Amino acid sequence: MQICKLGQDKLHGALDLIWEVFAKYEAPDYDDMGIETFRHFIDYHNMLDRLQKGQMKFWGCYIGNYLVGVIGMREGQHISLLFVREKFHHLGIARNLVKMGVEDVLAGDPEVRAVTVNSSPYAVGFYRRLGFEALGPEETANGIRYTSMRLDLD
Repeated sequence: MQICKLGQDKLHGALDLIWEVFAKYEAPDYDDMGIETFRHFIDYHNMLDRLQKGQMKFWGCYIGNYLVGVIGMREGQHISLLFVREKFHHLGIARNLVKMGVEDVLAGDPEVRAVTVNSSPYAVGFYRRLGFEALGPEETANGIRYTSMRLDLD
């Protein structure tokens, strides 16, 4: 297993993986508006623009040459996207991707005290096991259901 930063040349593959996993695990929890909102968010041109402006960073986890997981971080310390292919769940890939994201946050600013995520209903338990705490009840915006969560780094 190898985790590396993804550039523009790997963005299409990363977004395809994200959509594949979203469609299987997340889409059943969303209405049509939520699915369309997510699809628009991960549009290649939207993500390419954010990547080029430094608003998003991506890392991928590879087994050999096969991309099995992706994390996208935005706003310095916010996990925006975290997806692992179905047959690679429960192997520590998502946990290692989060660890990489946190390490990058701290390398960029050692004074950062927390990492945040707006967790999908499917992933709340996973984030809790990593030490994230819910900041409130589940919310819905533009058809996207999420629970705001925070991991304190001190």
